[in-house]
Amino acid sequence: MPFLDTRVRVQHPCPYCDLSVAFPDVEMALWTSTRSDVFHIAAPEPARLQRVLRAMLETIGARRITQEGTSALVVTHQARWTYPPSVTRLADRRGLWVVPPTIYFGGWETYRIVSPTIGALRKFVADVKKTGDVEVLSHRARDQLDRIHSLTTIPVHLFEGLTDRQVHILVSALEGGLFELPAREKMDRVAARAGVSRSTFGEHLRKAEMQILQNSYPFLKLRDQSAESTSQPALRRTQGPAGESPVGIAAGPNRY
Repeated sequence: MPFLDTRVRVQHPCPYCDLSVAFPDVEMALWTSTRSDVFHIAAPEPARLQRVLRAMLETIGARRITQEGTSALVVTHQARWTYPPSVTRLADRRGLWVVPPTIYFGGWETYRIVSPTIGALRKFVADVKKTGDVEVLSHRARDQLDRIHSLTTIPVHLFEGLTDRQVHILVSALEGGLFELPAREKMDRVAARAGVSRSTFGEHLRKAEMQILQNSYPFLKLRDQSAESTSQPALRRTQGPAGESPVGIAAGPNRY
């Protein structure tokens, strides 16, 4: 049975999106259970991580936090609000399914939506537009079961900010072997097949590369720090002030 695989990003007033607006350089990946919301937080630096953790404690009542480097796992009670309705709730009403995780980054929340029909998807997008800004980032029909495994293997925000032309140029460069050492073809020939001049091709390629690097920076930084930690000698665990664990934030009231 064919289905539609769509990425949309939304900016509307809600506790989680408000946090992303306040900390646009921090990525928050959200998984939801029946009673709790679980966030994986990736910040560009430790001080920034501490600030966002304090803000999450104060605004959404963080119940438990495990921290390592610039990354943290935050468990909260599900934030509930009456208006506007959550994007997940709107998807449920239209018979659509949200594939986790939901990514909060740059003041936007990005969803991967599976829909059985184009009509249901259009109604869902119209519903979301009533609550705030919405952009359809990508949309494709799928009809093969072996494609389903790819639904959760790529961070949903990785291609945000890329134009259709930049994506085309990036694919052309990869297929033309420009990233191989040595390059399989000259940029002039690849650019000609893509229908643009060499200078235009190079400009779009650099912008696409920069955008993808910016989008993947939290993951690259986390991987880099993990590699550094494994090469360093083990440090003795130290106690904080009396009664305080080296890592952890006490539960706060859930305000939503």
